[in-house]
Amino acid sequence: MSACPKCGKKLRIFDISQFCPACGVNMRFVNFEENFLREAKLAELSQAGLKVKLRNLRYSFSGSKWITAKLVVMLLPVLSLLIPSGNFSVSMPFLTNNSHFGILGFVNAFTDGTVLYILDMAGSAVVGNAFAALRNAVICYVLIALCAVFCFFFSLLGFISIKNMQKVVTVIAGLGMAASVADMALIGLFAAASKDALLVSGSFGFGLIVSTVMFGAVFYVNLMLWKHGIHPVYDEGVEERVAIYKKVKAGEINIDDLPQPVVETEETRKIEAAIAAEEAAFQKSMLASAGKGEVQ
Repeated sequence: MSACPKCGKKLRIFDISQFCPACGVNMRFVNFEENFLREAKLAELSQAGLKVKLRNLRYSFSGSKWITAKLVVMLLPVLSLLIPSGNFSVSMPFLTNNSHFGILGFVNAFTDGTVLYILDMAGSAVVGNAFAALRNAVICYVLIALCAVFCFFFSLLGFISIKNMQKVVTVIAGLGMAASVADMALIGLFAAASKDALLVSGSFGFGLIVSTVMFGAVFYVNLMLWKHGIHPVYDEGVEERVAIYKKVKAGEINIDDLPQPVVETEETRKIEAAIAAEEAAFQKSMLASAGKGEVQ
């Protein structure tokens, strides 16, 4: 049950009037001025946080040559996966699957059951070595594909944290480079092991060389962003309001103890000057009206 904000009397279910049945106060307007000022202060502080996010969004897509370069290279590792990095042929009962080390080839291999067959045959006593080498190459390629996708999405979502996201992308791109080099070696080992093996054969391609270069481009660009940083320019008072709002939410500052406006800026001073001018004009007109009344 609610209570009167002034006298504290608990209201009954049929007390629907805006006036308290005990003290008679208009409950809608009790502490109206204090509540209005509190809401105005909270609106001022929360809007500052929104302005920071919008400015970060803008600067994550423009503002420097390195940002432009990031947008240019962020999709390159994904596109490089379309280039075959080798071929493999697996003989299954009643079927021989010819595929390649590439994103499209692996999609087909996953859907038709070839990958599961490779994993099963890796434990074979006869052809296990060749299939195990192929399995290792496939697993490493999946890691490369994940790195490429993560590089793209984390680059695209850089506005979430303009201070840290380029660091994340740099690390992922470095991992993608290392995985690409490792998978080239693994595909080479598989191609060598499959020469004298039954049921499986393979050859090396150049697609992962391109992937390594593309990951390197993403790595270098984001490393430069990490080094030089992204420095959005905020409006006057915005950062100060954000810092105050964090302290208010943490309970370190009482919102009622803050002035209104919370932070004075050139904009708020112009508003206050306009209000003062309106008040002065109103008082002048009232005095002029009173003077005319006395003359009459």
